[in-house]
Amino acid sequence: MFSHTPKNKKFDYTPRYYDERKERLEAMKKKHENPQRAEIEERIRGQFQRHASQRKNIFMNTGVRFMIILVLLLVITYVILQYFGIPLW
Repeated sequence: MFSHTPKNKKFDYTPRYYDERKERLEAMKKKHENPQRAEIEERIRGQFQRHASQRKNIFMNTGVRFMIILVLLLVITYVILQYFGIPLW
């Protein structure tokens, strides 16, 4: 009753075949069927890419700001400890 071990879980994986040529042909067909739709899709894709790059820049700026604050706090702590004559080690 207490020594029940769970059975192995199985999964079904079927690999998919990717045909780059077929993908390009379908994209060209879609583009020529409705040219406005292709323009809209390109504009949306560009907006996503710009948004991702902006988020990356914000993240990098936050990291740099954090490092500057950390260094300043360490320097201030060192100066205070030296002023009061407290040994560091």
